[in-house]
Amino acid sequence: MTKLILIRHGEPDYSDVTERNFKGHGRDLGHLTPAGIEQAKAVAKDERLKGASIIVSSPYTRALQTAAIISKETSLDISIELDIHEWLPDLTYNYVNDEVVQQAARECTLCKGEYDEKDSKGWEKLSTVAGRAFKALEKYLDYDKIIVVTHGVVMRQFKFQPTIPYCGIVEVDFHKDYKWSGWIEN
Repeated sequence: MTKLILIRHGEPDYSDVTERNFKGHGRDLGHLTPAGIEQAKAVAKDERLKGASIIVSSPYTRALQTAAIISKETSLDISIELDIHEWLPDLTYNYVNDEVVQQAARECTLCKGEYDEKDSKGWEKLSTVAGRAFKALEKYLDYDKIIVVTHGVVMRQFKFQPTIPYCGIVEVDFHKDYKWSGWIEN
């Protein structure tokens, strides 16, 4: 069993990517705001991080920047795991603004995170988010404790919390047979 210290990235700033009209994954190049940087510096000092062996990070800029700040404070190496990235609100990777993301999130909520393949919704199922994240972190089961810098939706697949603030922490005892609990009502 491995103790996961799941940390949500700091507050992001999408102004540069919006100004450049980036779409899809290009929007995930947004960096942290000054407040987000301060959030990451504060969480890097949290006692719950002590004893961790490595930082595992989502590849998205907001998560990597948060992980880099934590790495500087803890002197831990960073391993990047593609499959702990954010939930995909548009499987065509063509969305251009937050309105598309918010609409997909509303639909995901109405469908309780799942749909039949014949329904062809266009957003990633929550069971898929859980499956890819669990599989990506299985390779770290030899560690006693790791820090995982990721996204709120990913964190909720391990342990539900209605809201997770920027740089909020969720602790989980992770093991090979860890199962997704499915949609949880508020």
